Amino acid sequence: MDFNVVDRPEMLIAGTVLRSPALAVEGPRRAKVVEAWQRLRARQDLPGPFATGYVDFAPEINSYLTHIVGYECKTLADLRVGDVLARIPAGRYARFVAHGDEIGDTIVALWRQVWDAEAAGEFVRAYTGDCEQYPDERTVEIFVSLTDDAQSGE
Repeated sequence: MDFNVVDRPEMLIAGTVLRSPALAVEGPRRAKVVEAWQRLRARQDLPGPFATGYVDFAPEINSYLTHIVGYECKTLADLRVGDVLARIPAGRYARFVAHGDEIGDTIVALWRQVWDAEAAGEFVRAYTGDCEQYPDERTVEIFVSLTDDAQSGE
């Protein structure tokens, strides 16, 4: 799999919370994600670029419980009324990048690469928080938190 390992500072992501026992990139749950993105994109008051956070890992279901569709915050002052704030801790992350015309499909394909690399033993996830960033309308970056004994992936 094509990824690189990077050290990242703490990141704050605020927005709409979606509860999910599994990453909602496919099936009926994806419709809720699409709706949340449509509402977010219609807002005019966002202080930072779009971002997605995955926090509150639950080992008993092997998934995150909280999926936040939102925006990056530099400080708590950026938090908008009615939104929930999540903290993605500083640490070592596997960085996956992809480009595509349909960003939703690009995200799905990129998460499949993450899962395949993890299953192949290319890294060990820490599950302290993962995130997605979108440098432009056709690009997604996924950052997956790693344990201290992570490998490079290159």
